[in-house]
Amino acid sequence: MSRRPRPALDRDELREVAERALAALPQPSAGADSDQLKQWHELQVGQIELEMQQLALAELASERDEAEIMRQRYATLYDLAPAGYLSLVDGGLIVRANLAAGELLQSERNDLIGKRFEQFLAPQAQAGLRRFLARLVESGERAVMEAPLFDANAADGASVTRQVRIEANLDAAAAKCRVILTDMGTPGVRDAARLRAMRVLDNIGEGVLVCDLDHNIVSVNHAFTTLTGYPVEEALGRNPRFLGRQDAHPPGYHADAMRQLRAEGQWAGDVFNRRRDGTPYTARMSLTVIRDGDAISYFIGVFSDVTAQREAEAALLRWSQELDVRVAERTAELSASREQLRQLAEHLETIKEEERKRIARDIHDELGQNLLALRIDISMLSARTSASHGLLHARVQAALHNVDATIRSVRGIMNELRPAVLDLGLPAALEWQAGEFGRRTGLSCALSLPDEAECAAIPPEMALVLFRAAQEALSNVRRHAAASRVEIALAMASGRLTLSVADNGIGLPPDGAAPGANGDAFGLIGMRQRVAALGGRLEIGPAAGGRGCRLALSFDL
Repeated sequence: MSRRPRPALDRDELREVAERALAALPQPSAGADSDQLKQWHELQVGQIELEMQQLALAELASERDEAEIMRQRYATLYDLAPAGYLSLVDGGLIVRANLAAGELLQSERNDLIGKRFEQFLAPQAQAGLRRFLARLVESGERAVMEAPLFDANAADGASVTRQVRIEANLDAAAAKCRVILTDMGTPGVRDAARLRAMRVLDNIGEGVLVCDLDHNIVSVNHAFTTLTGYPVEEALGRNPRFLGRQDAHPPGYHADAMRQLRAEGQWAGDVFNRRRDGTPYTARMSLTVIRDGDAISYFIGVFSDVTAQREAEAALLRWSQELDVRVAERTAELSASREQLRQLAEHLETIKEEERKRIARDIHDELGQNLLALRIDISMLSARTSASHGLLHARVQAALHNVDATIRSVRGIMNELRPAVLDLGLPAALEWQAGEFGRRTGLSCALSLPDEAECAAIPPEMALVLFRAAQEALSNVRRHAAASRVEIALAMASGRLTLSVADNGIGLPPDGAAPGANGDAFGLIGMRQRVAALGGRLEIGPAAGGRGCRLALSFDL
């Protein structure tokens, strides 16, 4: 029996689900950095995946409910089937029976459970049944026999009233023999069974057709007429091919189906048919064979209209593919935007360093020289007024002190912009930076450097990034770490250059997030960008011993 079609999902509803999944996501602010964009994108993809999972779960729930309905329907068909069905274990003990089996064996169905099947056969046939079941268990192949039933109303217990056909097969997994009983008795009994079967077939929702060995229709039910639009008189005697759209099937489709049907006794699949009024539809067809001994006598087809279900599945697949394309396009756009942001950040850092260098040079060339000339003039004035003009000399000395303070301030500004010591190499710049940090903060600052020959291989742009990273790290230590000691180490090993700055302060936040992970430390964000632009790696974690914080940059040379 084929499955009943599930309600179709409307195309507009499917589009609304996908659009709602995208529109419900919070949009990032215009000034969001690349990490925020990445988080937003991951949230977007996660939300879409959640929507798709919810659709899948709803589909699974629908299939589960449908399976339960089909199970109940099959149970009803089993009970009302015109043939007697029995399930036997342990060489003939009845464990299940339907109504027709109870009627055929002249006993209530529930009374059959727990009894041996052989006691319902005539005494002369009981030994043959035992041998029949033993061969069935040994060979595992389907077998057929005929035997007379026991007449319980006969006085001598030996009168035979009816003959039954016993068709059995072995269910090895369940350790059961499944038996079909067919009454071979009087025409009246056969007519009653046929009437009961037709009543069942006329009251099910699936179309049923029966074909003879020549593949011509010999019987159909009422649902067949409802689904196809063909009345019974127009269907009888015709090959079922007249129902189908032959051009809609791949070559050899029907030949393969018939080959499997004859070999295995059953086949199931979709067929593309057309109703009497020309309306195309998709049917889920299940074919089985009826055998007379080893020969096929009839073909039975059961089908239902699954057009709406297949259209819904196709629409869902189409929208899923379109959604995948949109996600891929959006991902590509975000990746391109991220790459553009990275290039822009790198360009801005380069421009900033160049501007710092230019401003420091201008200050040195213009302001520095002017201040130096001014100091010389004031020094000469101070020397001339020292003996004869005491008051004027005091004012000149005060002006000289102000000029010296201004020169120191200008020198500090130039060093903040771009220390001149950078021109002497990275080791000299780190030594100056460590000394300045210790002098300004009063903290112990230890510095470890490799040989000068190894440092000579460091490219200028990498040296600048390392210096700025050390500068930013020391600034964070001064502002946040509450440390008493800082260790700076520049090391070269196996072609890999590493700069680390470690302190013995309070360490990372309790949640374990690295500084700048939430976008609140733009210095570290810029540092990450500059390190990544040179193919390096930046790591922030606990210092050795678990106390304090350690920042490490590494590059391959």
